[in-house]
Amino acid sequence: MWTNFINKGDAILGIHNYEPIFYTDINDFIKDHGEVLKGVIGSTIEEIWTVHKRMDGEFWADCPIILIIGGKRLVFCSIRDEISITWGQIDVMRELDWYGSQESNLEWRKNALSRYHSFIGKTKEDIEVIQRKQEAYDLSGVLLDLELSLNGIGLNTGDSYLSIFNAFDETGFTDIKEKNRIYIKI
Repeated sequence: MWTNFINKGDAILGIHNYEPIFYTDINDFIKDHGEVLKGVIGSTIEEIWTVHKRMDGEFWADCPIILIIGGKRLVFCSIRDEISITWGQIDVMRELDWYGSQESNLEWRKNALSRYHSFIGKTKEDIEVIQRKQEAYDLSGVLLDLELSLNGIGLNTGDSYLSIFNAFDETGFTDIKEKNRIYIKI
């Protein structure tokens, strides 16, 4: 794990006062965040904040996403093959300055991804840590290697599911459990 990746003055990823710690190890991640994540079970997702281009509204998946759950601000970010969760660090009213360049013209938007509106207001029944499986087989189909990597978190409401994960240096969302993942309840 490491800190302060892509730092321009006091703005990491163009976000002032944001100090993520990135993880690759599931045990370190659960040790540092497991209890707080357990603490939001039984709470509802109140808001989902994402970054979009001002001009066309395109979702900018390189930036962190923010879930307001039970009054807590969970910030999820992906860099390379690592993930970060912080709590309450980002002020969505403050101007974004992506890598010191205003050319991207980005802004935070509340509940802008319509596909995920159904999760807002629903109670979280459990939370999972997600690992991605990468398998290598020989030509005859024999498993040679299995590699697991920390990939994201999943939120279950009983009748629906939302996972937020590292989509190879971007943040991805899905409402299904994928078979190349391992889901571990916290």
